[in-house]
Amino acid sequence: MADGSSNQTSRSSTGSKPNPANVNPAFRYLGIPTSWLTRQGSDRPRLKLPSARTSGFLLSCGSLISLYAYDRYQCKKIKQRYLERVSHLSETLVTNPSNDQFESDNGHWMPRRVNVYGARVPEDVDVDRGTQWFKKYVKPILIAAAIDYTIQNGTTPGALARKISADIRDQRVVEAAQQKEGHDLPDLKPGMPGYREWHAGQHRLTGGTLILGRATLKEYLWGLKNGYEQRIPLDELDDDERFSKHLEEAGIFEIDAYPAEFSSNDDSNMPEGLRSVHEQLMETRGQDESLDSSSSMNDQSSTSPDKKPSNFFTLFSQSIDTPSSHLSSSNSNSNVTTLASTQIPLQAPLLLVPFDHPIGIRWWPLKTYRFFNKREQVELGAQTAMKLIQSQTRPIEPPTNTAGLSEFPKLCSATAVEEKDLEDVNIQINLTGSRDLDFLAPDADLHLRRSYRKLWKRVIEERDLFRKELKDRLIACRQSSASNHPEEAGQAEPLNESQLRQEAFQKERKWSDQLHGWSIVRQGSGVSWSPDMSDALKIYESSHEDPNITSEN
Repeated sequence: MADGSSNQTSRSSTGSKPNPANVNPAFRYLGIPTSWLTRQGSDRPRLKLPSARTSGFLLSCGSLISLYAYDRYQCKKIKQRYLERVSHLSETLVTNPSNDQFESDNGHWMPRRVNVYGARVPEDVDVDRGTQWFKKYVKPILIAAAIDYTIQNGTTPGALARKISADIRDQRVVEAAQQKEGHDLPDLKPGMPGYREWHAGQHRLTGGTLILGRATLKEYLWGLKNGYEQRIPLDELDDDERFSKHLEEAGIFEIDAYPAEFSSNDDSNMPEGLRSVHEQLMETRGQDESLDSSSSMNDQSSTSPDKKPSNFFTLFSQSIDTPSSHLSSSNSNSNVTTLASTQIPLQAPLLLVPFDHPIGIRWWPLKTYRFFNKREQVELGAQTAMKLIQSQTRPIEPPTNTAGLSEFPKLCSATAVEEKDLEDVNIQINLTGSRDLDFLAPDADLHLRRSYRKLWKRVIEERDLFRKELKDRLIACRQSSASNHPEEAGQAEPLNESQLRQEAFQKERKWSDQLHGWSIVRQGSGVSWSPDMSDALKIYESSHEDPNITSEN
């Protein structure tokens, strides 16, 4: 009887159907058999959904990974599509090298070269953020179209502007010397040294200039305007020597309370370590010139009896003025002392690249959106390359509102500017009314770090503190050199005056460059403009009929 009841119980347990109420509806709607979920007759655990927190975590991670994978897949498709559209341009050079389209005057084809300018984003950790963007999104399309490029990147704000201005000044001096001597450069043939650079110079107007971002546009226009409109002194002083002379005239090393023991009479007996580089160069100019310089200084000192006695630093300033005046008198016969400003010639067309990199915590949502939408950057870089390949240009639009232009010349030197001069700096962004000069405005200026607005204050405070300490260090250095006490064992040897001057020169140069770059790219600074730019500059743009270049089939 007991055995029968047990068999009946086992038959009822094995024959009973699983209760669907105990099954999660999510599995039921997915079509999974109920027997698989209830695990009838098995010791294995039943399948069940994860908890709410685990489900949210998996859903978030899966969504982000899917967005990332989809975006990168689309990036490859977009890049490949544009590469196929321009690849026939480079393939034609291999299959048909005698094509007249690619044959130069000398029967030797050279690739079209463009100049890429990239300025550093203020207070960015990467000094070449813009050029990295170019190499990643624009360079592959240009290489596929057989277009060469050169990159000039500014390591600090304002460095690119000074580099462009210096290159233009050097070019003007060389051209003026060649015109004076009637010297013409011969045409170079393929294979000769320097042919690549010579060919690029001869065909510079057929190339182009890529401007990466608004900061680069400001620095390029400033360098272009300053390079051609600045008067160039034809003296023997370079930029560092001229800046050192400016420091001397500013009286940074003047100490009235404790004058140096060296005077103009015993300048030849001055220790080698205390003489500046300029004074050493003066001794190599010749005996006649040194005699004329010493006589002129003696006459000047005799005519001004109320002037304070000359020391090492005042003598340095006087000796610097002597060669320049001598050079002016020697060049007075030929009436060439300075090279006058010239009109801005025709430049290579500009391609304004809408590169922008916001900095700061407040722009993290925008940067996160851009991280998962790299396909927009790929499309933008490809369209930029297409504009350059298509070579459709138009004249630059002149400004209609002068309030958006910057003052010129904008030489904000750290040796003369004071804190009171920069307290009322205008940070309001004024537009010029030109779509070219207002490129990426005002968003690009607003994307700068807010702390960059007060850079001038930090620089001036650091400069004033250093100058105050420099006076004390100079006094201590002169006292120790006058007493000639031997140094104690284990004590560091103090810096002499020559080393202090070198340290001061490096710091003053750094502060001057920082203020100069800040005055160009800061918020509300405006852009430089010259009426000559209306005829000298052109802008690349897309064609209205066919914005893209299709491959030849």
